[in-house]
Amino acid sequence: MIRSGRRRVGDGLLCSMLRLLTPEELQSLLRGWVPERRASLSDALRVIITAREDPTFREQFLALLSRYLGDYVQSLGRAWHVTQEDIEAFIKAKRLKGVGEKTLNDELRYIRRALEELDWVLTPEGITEFLGGLAEEESPYVVRHVTVSLKSLIKTVLKPRDPGLFAVLYNSFTTIKPRNHNKTKLPTLEELRQVLSKIESIEAKTYFIILAETGLRPSEPFLVSMDDVDLEHGMLRIGKITETKRTFIAFLQPKTLEFIKAQYMPRRDWLVRNRLEAIKADYLGVKPSVEDWARKFMPFDRDRLRREIKEAARQVLGRDFELYELRKFFATWMISRGVPESIVNTLQGRAPPSEHRILIEHYWSPRHEELRNWYLRHAPCLLCH
Repeated sequence: MIRSGRRRVGDGLLCSMLRLLTPEELQSLLRGWVPERRASLSDALRVIITAREDPTFREQFLALLSRYLGDYVQSLGRAWHVTQEDIEAFIKAKRLKGVGEKTLNDELRYIRRALEELDWVLTPEGITEFLGGLAEEESPYVVRHVTVSLKSLIKTVLKPRDPGLFAVLYNSFTTIKPRNHNKTKLPTLEELRQVLSKIESIEAKTYFIILAETGLRPSEPFLVSMDDVDLEHGMLRIGKITETKRTFIAFLQPKTLEFIKAQYMPRRDWLVRNRLEAIKADYLGVKPSVEDWARKFMPFDRDRLRREIKEAARQVLGRDFELYELRKFFATWMISRGVPESIVNTLQGRAPPSEHRILIEHYWSPRHEELRNWYLRHAPCLLCH
């Protein structure tokens, strides 16, 4: 009856038959179900086109997508890629409401400051992290102006377009965020090494190591282009300047430099080589340009790296972890080892502009050498044992 199709094959019979198969026979039977090579973007496009035209296929495809990639799909629904057209729409809407030019320019200044830090992508996690760092370095008044301006942008431009995403982003932060007095105990060097061992991808490991060993702000490694990477001196040139943030350089431990050369750079080059044409074909129009993306030292999705690090830290520390803790860890570590506060402030971008004049005017100077010597003698090293 089974052979004639009048009775279905039960699980017991199926298991009994599978026990008689060799691994090669099983692989032959599953050919077409288990891919022998990685799918291409053309394969993905065919799947999407079929799903749009075939309701039955679409239902099965969405079920699989939800089951295996649900977290990634949900994260996409929580992100807004802000474009220059959005800013222009915001300006137009504000002017129609009769907002004065001075008020509008002030709001735009705070909005652009936030967007530059967030790489023009707004997510609940990214906004929270950015505001946490802002509260550490700015007065509550500046934090308030930034939050009010961000909420104004989200309400004016996003609410009419996507009410669901608007609610997620708008309610993810408050307009008054006083200075953070969080007494959470900072992780130790050994705990950070344990977190590093739990992080899966090479790119997330590299991002984590750089933040812990340099004390940079979480956004700053993504500002570095390949032209700013000095492998000879083990230095990253950040080249960033705002009213209060002036980080120009960061040094790397020798072990970290070896890791970057041997493991990270091949991974980065593979990504750029295999994704550049696809990104050009389906680019969102968010600045910087696709070519700028290809020149980035870290061309990876920051939200994904952040999720990987936080999940690994949760396993080790048993609590939620913020990337800004790594900046505090670095400063605390250096000062506890007798490094002058002026050196720490220069390395972390807290010094006045005059302190950085030599650093920006000269590719390599005695001041660079002095800072590097302080760094190599006292900075934490996650890969040293």
